[in-house]
Amino acid sequence: MSEHRRFLFPASLVLFAALVSGCQGPALPLVSSEAVMDKEGQTILQEDFLYPDTDEPQVTSSIVTLQEGAETGLHLHEAPMFAYVMEGTLQVTYLVEGVETIKVYEEGEAIMEGLDTPHNGKNVGEGPVRVLVVNMGSPDLENTVMLD
Repeated sequence: MSEHRRFLFPASLVLFAALVSGCQGPALPLVSSEAVMDKEGQTILQEDFLYPDTDEPQVTSSIVTLQEGAETGLHLHEAPMFAYVMEGTLQVTYLVEGVETIKVYEEGEAIMEGLDTPHNGKNVGEGPVRVLVVNMGSPDLENTVMLD
Protein backbone atom coordinates (compact mmCIF):
# COMPACT_ATOMS: atom_id res chain seq x y z
CA MET A 1 0.00 0.00 0.00
CA SER A 2 1.39 3.40 -0.93
CA GLU A 3 2.13 6.06 1.64
CA HIS A 4 -0.67 8.19 0.17
CA ARG A 5 -3.30 5.43 0.60
CA ARG A 6 -2.19 4.67 4.18
CA PHE A 7 -2.86 8.30 5.07
CA LEU A 8 -6.24 8.59 3.26
CA PHE A 9 -7.82 5.52 4.86
CA PRO A 10 -7.47 6.66 8.51
CA ALA A 11 -8.34 10.24 7.52
CA SER A 12 -11.54 9.07 5.81
CA LEU A 13 -12.53 7.09 8.94
CA VAL A 14 -12.11 10.21 11.09
CA LEU A 15 -14.21 12.25 8.63
CA PHE A 16 -16.94 9.55 8.55
CA ALA A 17 -17.07 9.40 12.36
CA ALA A 18 -17.37 13.20 12.54
CA LEU A 19 -20.22 13.20 10.01
CA VAL A 20 -22.13 10.42 11.80
CA SER A 21 -21.81 12.09 15.20
CA GLY A 22 -22.95 15.39 13.67
CA CYS A 23 -26.12 13.71 12.33
CA GLN A 24 -27.31 12.84 15.80
CA GLY A 25 -28.27 16.44 16.46
CA PRO A 26 -28.76 18.00 19.89
CA ALA A 27 -29.70 15.76 22.79
CA LEU A 28 -33.44 15.65 23.49
CA PRO A 29 -34.64 16.71 26.93
CA LEU A 30 -35.42 13.85 29.29
CA VAL A 31 -38.81 15.36 30.11
CA SER A 32 -40.99 17.42 27.79
CA SER A 33 -44.60 18.57 27.72
CA GLU A 34 -46.96 19.27 24.83
CA ALA A 35 -50.32 20.84 25.65
CA VAL A 36 -53.30 19.18 23.97
CA MET A 37 -55.87 21.38 25.72
CA ASP A 38 -55.27 24.41 27.92
CA LYS A 39 -57.82 25.79 30.38
CA GLU A 40 -60.87 25.06 28.22
CA GLY A 41 -64.07 26.41 29.76
CA GLN A 42 -66.63 25.23 27.20
CA THR A 43 -67.64 21.98 25.57
CA ILE A 44 -67.19 21.30 21.86
CA LEU A 45 -70.75 22.63 21.44
CA GLN A 46 -69.84 25.99 23.09
CA GLU A 47 -71.65 25.13 26.34
CA ASP A 48 -70.25 26.39 29.63
CA PHE A 49 -69.71 23.57 32.08
CA LEU A 50 -69.18 23.12 35.82
CA TYR A 51 -67.64 20.26 37.70
CA PRO A 52 -70.11 18.35 39.89
CA ASP A 53 -70.77 19.97 43.27
CA THR A 54 -70.13 16.94 45.46
CA ASP A 55 -68.22 15.70 48.48
CA GLU A 56 -67.48 12.51 46.52
CA PRO A 57 -65.78 13.49 43.26
CA GLN A 58 -64.96 10.63 40.89
CA VAL A 59 -62.58 10.54 37.95
CA THR A 60 -62.86 7.61 35.56
CA SER A 61 -60.64 7.02 32.56
CA SER A 62 -60.70 4.48 29.76
CA ILE A 63 -59.51 3.92 26.24
CA VAL A 64 -62.43 3.37 23.87
CA THR A 65 -61.66 1.47 20.66
CA LEU A 66 -63.95 1.41 17.63
CA GLN A 67 -63.10 -0.90 14.74
CA GLU A 68 -63.66 0.23 11.12
CA GLY A 69 -67.29 1.25 10.63
CA ALA A 70 -68.23 0.70 14.30
CA GLU A 71 -70.52 3.14 16.13
CA THR A 72 -70.91 3.97 19.82
CA GLY A 73 -74.70 4.07 19.72
CA LEU A 74 -76.75 7.10 20.72
CA HIS A 75 -75.77 8.25 24.22
CA LEU A 76 -75.10 11.28 26.40
CA HIS A 77 -72.85 12.30 29.29
CA GLU A 78 -74.17 13.79 32.54
CA ALA A 79 -70.76 14.97 33.80
CA PRO A 80 -67.84 16.74 32.07
CA MET A 81 -65.82 14.46 29.82
CA PHE A 82 -62.43 15.07 28.23
CA ALA A 83 -61.53 13.03 25.15
CA TYR A 84 -58.26 12.70 23.23
CA VAL A 85 -58.17 10.93 19.87
CA MET A 86 -55.10 8.71 20.03
CA GLU A 87 -55.60 7.07 16.65
CA GLY A 88 -57.94 7.23 13.66
CA THR A 89 -60.80 9.46 12.51
CA LEU A 90 -63.99 9.77 14.57
CA GLN A 91 -67.19 11.38 13.30
CA VAL A 92 -69.66 12.44 15.98
CA THR A 93 -73.25 13.35 15.17
CA TYR A 94 -74.84 15.53 17.90
CA LEU A 95 -78.60 16.08 18.23
CA VAL A 96 -78.88 19.70 19.40
CA GLU A 97 -82.54 20.67 19.88
CA GLY A 98 -83.55 18.11 17.23
CA VAL A 99 -80.99 19.31 14.67
CA GLU A 100 -78.01 17.14 13.67
CA THR A 101 -74.58 18.71 13.98
CA ILE A 102 -71.66 16.64 12.66
CA LYS A 103 -68.07 17.08 13.79
CA VAL A 104 -65.01 15.08 12.74
CA TYR A 105 -62.07 14.52 15.08
CA GLU A 106 -58.65 13.37 13.92
CA GLU A 107 -55.72 11.76 15.70
CA GLY A 108 -54.14 14.24 18.11
CA GLU A 109 -57.30 16.29 18.76
CA ALA A 110 -58.60 16.91 22.29
CA ILE A 111 -62.15 17.95 23.17
CA MET A 112 -64.48 18.60 26.06
CA GLU A 113 -67.53 16.56 25.07
CA GLY A 114 -71.05 18.00 25.00
CA LEU A 115 -73.09 17.65 28.20
CA ASP A 116 -76.55 16.09 28.25
CA THR A 117 -76.54 16.16 24.44
CA PRO A 118 -77.44 12.96 22.60
CA HIS A 119 -74.71 11.94 20.16
CA ASN A 120 -73.30 8.98 18.25
CA GLY A 121 -69.66 8.41 17.39
CA LYS A 122 -68.60 6.49 14.28
CA ASN A 123 -65.25 5.32 12.97
CA VAL A 124 -65.14 6.77 9.44
CA GLY A 125 -61.49 6.05 8.71
CA GLU A 126 -59.35 3.08 7.86
CA GLY A 127 -58.17 1.09 10.86
CA PRO A 128 -59.32 1.43 14.46
CA VAL A 129 -60.18 4.60 16.34
CA ARG A 130 -58.74 4.80 19.86
CA VAL A 131 -59.92 7.55 22.21
CA LEU A 132 -58.69 8.29 25.73
CA VAL A 133 -61.79 9.27 27.74
CA VAL A 134 -61.66 10.97 31.15
CA ASN A 135 -64.97 11.46 33.01
CA MET A 136 -65.12 13.94 35.92
CA GLY A 137 -68.23 13.00 37.81
CA SER A 138 -69.79 11.92 41.07
CA PRO A 139 -71.86 8.99 42.40
CA ASP A 140 -75.01 10.96 41.47
CA LEU A 141 -74.10 11.30 37.77
CA GLU A 142 -73.75 8.69 35.04
CA ASN A 143 -70.61 8.93 32.94
CA THR A 144 -72.51 7.55 29.95
CA VAL A 145 -76.25 7.09 29.49
CA MET A 146 -77.15 4.85 26.52
CA LEU A 147 -80.25 6.03 24.64
CA ASP A 148 -80.71 3.23 22.08
